[in-house]
Amino acid sequence: MKKLVRLFLLLFVVFSFGFSEGRDPREEKLSYLIGEKIDNFEVKTLDGTKTITLEELRGKKVFLNFTTTWCPDCIEEKKIFNEEYEKKYKDRNDMVFITVFGPYKTDNKSKVKEYMEKNKYTFEPYYDTEEKELLRKFGVINIPATFFINEYGVLEDVNIESGYKNIHYFK
Repeated sequence: MKKLVRLFLLLFVVFSFGFSEGRDPREEKLSYLIGEKIDNFEVKTLDGTKTITLEELRGKKVFLNFTTTWCPDCIEEKKIFNEEYEKKYKDRNDMVFITVFGPYKTDNKSKVKEYMEKNKYTFEPYYDTEEKELLRKFGVINIPATFFINEYGVLEDVNIESGYKNIHYFK
């Protein structure tokens, strides 16, 4: 009986840690950790007609999401994101949403444009450089990756491979 109780307790502890809301160890490999000031960056819209910089966005909260058209988690998070973006965030002036696609594996600008049109997404898509400058600047290895930067340019939260659906600042 004691062995059964010990086994039960061991399983409980193991599963408790496995399902805890602790930080993802992959976050430690990023270029920025929570609480650090983000260096200025720039990114262009998918069509290349608009460039924005973090400096220009001072005073606004920034939702920075690295994504693809082919990753299953990215596809699921975009469905959630677009719906909530339309309902809650589209018309807010105090935050900016930067959803960055890029030449990540098989993606290219035409695939991203087709993906946006096919899914009728209304948020503005941005596109990293061919050298993946923004992805490298943030040290992103796993996608999706979502960064929440506060109005002072400080990293408030980050999610790796779970993206938007788990970022508590936007619930």
